[in-house]
Amino acid sequence: MSDEAGADLTDAAARLAGIADALGESDWRDELRRGGAVPAPVDAPPTWGQVALTGLDVVEGLAATGRWDDARHQAAFLADFFTRMRRRLHGVAGVAFEGLAHAARARDREDLDVHADLIRELFGGDTEQVSGSDR
Repeated sequence: MSDEAGADLTDAAARLAGIADALGESDWRDELRRGGAVPAPVDAPPTWGQVALTGLDVVEGLAATGRWDDARHQAAFLADFFTRMRRRLHGVAGVAFEGLAHAARARDREDLDVHADLIRELFGGDTEQVSGSDR
């Protein structure tokens, strides 16, 4: 793994830990902390796009470095979050993240890329802030 790829993954994990903390997702934040992430401060409520794409950066970074078990675990947190939020979003969001989690579990880079592309299409321009939690 290049130093740049490691720095990108470290940065993405810190941003995701900060986002999870801002959303009150303490289990998710704590899991990222156990992996060495120091939560980055979040100035405003995160957007759906920030949650989705930052999480995707972490999953893809972990997979690219051969850390498939960690990638699967982070994809599962994303799938759980977006499935719980299905009342606020179209149900396909949760399905896309479930597919990402299944691809990570199968260690299938091609399938992971297909689901990542769908997630980018769904959330690439999303600037709506996440409000509250469905816990």
